[in-house]
Amino acid sequence: MKKQPIFTKILIPLMGLVILEILILMISIYGQGLFSLIHKNSQDIIESRVEARRNYLESLMVNQWMNVSQTVQKINLLADGLVDAGKMDIEAIDDSSENAAPFLSAVSMDLISMMRTNHVTGVFMILNADNLEDSMASKKYMDKPGLYFRDLDPESRASSENLDLLIERSPLLVVRNTQIATDKTWNTSFQFGTAGVPYYDFLYEPTQATFYSKPDVTWEDMGFWSKPYTLFGETREAIAYSVPLRLSDGRVYGVLGVDILVDYLKQNLPSRELDGSGTASYFLSIHESGNAEGSSTSYQDIIQLNSIEATIGEDREGKVVSDKKNYFTFSMPLHLFSTVGPFTDVEWQLGAAIPYKTMNRFADRMTFVMSVTIILTLGIGIVGSLVISLFLQKPIRKLALAIRSNKTTDKLRLRETGILEIDQMSEALEDLSDRLLQEQRNLQYERDHDFLTDLYNRRAFGRRIRELLEKKGGGNAIGAYIMMDLDNLKIVNDTYGHEYGDKYIRCASDAMREGLGDEAIYSRISGDEFNAFIFDEEGNRSRINALIERLQETIDKSFIMLPDGEKKQLRLSGGVSWYPEGGTNPDQLQKNADYAMYVVKKTTKSQIRVWSEATDLGKEKEEKKEESRLKLDAPRQEAELKKEERKTELESREKEPETEQKA
Repeated sequence: MKKQPIFTKILIPLMGLVILEILILMISIYGQGLFSLIHKNSQDIIESRVEARRNYLESLMVNQWMNVSQTVQKINLLADGLVDAGKMDIEAIDDSSENAAPFLSAVSMDLISMMRTNHVTGVFMILNADNLEDSMASKKYMDKPGLYFRDLDPESRASSENLDLLIERSPLLVVRNTQIATDKTWNTSFQFGTAGVPYYDFLYEPTQATFYSKPDVTWEDMGFWSKPYTLFGETREAIAYSVPLRLSDGRVYGVLGVDILVDYLKQNLPSRELDGSGTASYFLSIHESGNAEGSSTSYQDIIQLNSIEATIGEDREGKVVSDKKNYFTFSMPLHLFSTVGPFTDVEWQLGAAIPYKTMNRFADRMTFVMSVTIILTLGIGIVGSLVISLFLQKPIRKLALAIRSNKTTDKLRLRETGILEIDQMSEALEDLSDRLLQEQRNLQYERDHDFLTDLYNRRAFGRRIRELLEKKGGGNAIGAYIMMDLDNLKIVNDTYGHEYGDKYIRCASDAMREGLGDEAIYSRISGDEFNAFIFDEEGNRSRINALIERLQETIDKSFIMLPDGEKKQLRLSGGVSWYPEGGTNPDQLQKNADYAMYVVKKTTKSQIRVWSEATDLGKEKEEKKEESRLKLDAPRQEAELKKEERKTELESREKEPETEQKA
C-alpha cells in the first residue's frame, strides 16, 4: 500500500471542499442579486435616518419651541385690562418706546419664563397696531418698540439672576428693572425706519394675516416660521416662530415669538449620523405652492455643511450636481403650520444629500471584499496544513502583542481565545495591570496635591494654568490670579499648637472651595500661602468679580473653634492679577498678585486687592524705605554687639579665680 504524507491526505479533500464552497458562494451572491439589495438598503438607511430626524425635529419645534399659548393668553388678558381701564392706548402704543415701556416692563418676566421653559435661544415681542402694507408700499418703514431677550446656550443651567441672558431690544425701563446685561447691538426699539431695514417676516406675516383673516381663524392658526434673518447690526443668524397679539375685540397690537439661532439648530441636525466621513449633509428647504418652477426653494444658509445646493423633485428624489459629483437626495415635509390658517401653502422640508459614491461605499467594498475572499479562500485551501499548525500559535502571539502595545496609562484588556489556560493567564495579567495602574494613579495624585488641604501643589497648579491658557487663552478670554496669605497663622501655632494651626489652614481651603465652587483652580503653595485662578473664555469680567466678592464674604464668615470655646475668625490677605493685562503666564501673574498682596499686608490686611502699576510702585517705595532703615540701624546694632561681647568677657574673668580656689 502506497503511503502518503498527511499533508497530501489533508490537502486533496480540503481543496475539493474549498472549490465547492466557492461555487456555492458565487451562485448565492450573483444569483440572488445581493449587491443590488445592498445598494437599495443603503438608500433605505438614509431615508429612515431622515425620517427619524424629521420626526425628532418636528416634535421639538411643535411641542416645545412653539409652546407659546399660555404666555399669549396671559399677555392678551393684561392688555385687555389696561385698555378697558384707560391706562393703555392701543393706537399709540407703538409710537415710541417711552409709551410702550410700562407695558413691556410688565410682561418682560413672562417672556423670560417662556424662553426658559421652551429651551429656545431667544424670545421677542414687537408692538404694532398698523397695517404694514402701507409702509411696505411706500418704503417708509417705522421703528417699532418691543422686547428681545437672548440665551445663547439654552441647554446650560439657568442663572437665578439671569446672568446668562442678554437684552437685544428693550426700553431703558426694562433694562433697569430686570438688571440683565445688554448686548453690544442693543437698541431701545426695532430699527426699521432709521436703518432702512424692511419688516422681518416674523413681524409682517402673522400681523398682515390677522388683518385679513376670517373671524373664525384663531391666533394659533396664524403662527408663522420665518426664513433666516439677522437683526440689524448683528451677525448671528436665526429663524423665528411668531404669532399675532390681539385684543378680545379683534384689534391687533403686535406679535410674540421665539427664535432659534442657526448654530443651535445645527446642533440638532448632526450630519455625522448620515455618514461619518462628513460628505453628507442635512438641509432645510421651504416649498410654497404655486412656485413657477414647480420645485422647492432651497435655503442652504439654514443648514450648510458642505456647500451642497439641493433641489428636491416631485418624486422626493433628485440628481444634484456640485463640483462634478452626483448626490442622492431625499426629503420629507415638516408639518409646522395650521391646516386652516393662511400659511397652508408653505411647507418646510427636512432633507439629506449624500454623494452616491459615499452612500454605495459599503456595497462597493462588499464587492471588493467578496472577490478578495474567493481568492483568499483558494489560497487558504492550498496552505491549509500550515494553518492548522499555526492555529495554536496564533492566540499566544496575539496575547504577547496586546501586552506589548498596551500603554502604561491604559487598562489592559485581553480578548478571550476560548483556550482555558490562556484565558486564565490573561485574567491574571489584567488583575496585575489594574493594581499597577491604581498605584500609579495614587502616586500621581500624591505628587500633585497637598496632603493637608487636598488642593493642588505649586507645580500642579502652574501646570494646570499653563494647559488652560495654551488651550483656551487669547481672544476675549480673561482670568484672575488670586494670591492669598493667612494672617495670624504663627500666633495660632504658638498659642494653641500646630493642631489648631492645621485646622486654621483647612478652614482657609474650605472657604476657597465654598466661595469659588467649581469655577476656579486652587492650590496651597506653602504653609500659609494659597493661590486660585478663575478663567472666563467669553471675557465676562463681572462674573469673575462677583466670584471674588463671594470669596471675600465666605472668608469673612469663616472661623475655627479654639480650645477655650472661642471662635477664631479666618483672616486672609490677598492680591489679584488679571490675565492678560497682569501677565500671560503663571509666573508673571503670581508676581503681580504678590505685589498687590504685599500692599494689603502692609496696610489694611484681611482684604483682597487688585494689582496695578501703582501697586508695584508702592511696594518698591516700601522696600527702599526698609533698606534705608536697616542701613541707619547697622552702626547702632554693631555697637550693642561689641558691648555684649565685653560684658561676657568680664564675667568669664571673674569666674576664673573661684575655679582656682576650689582646685
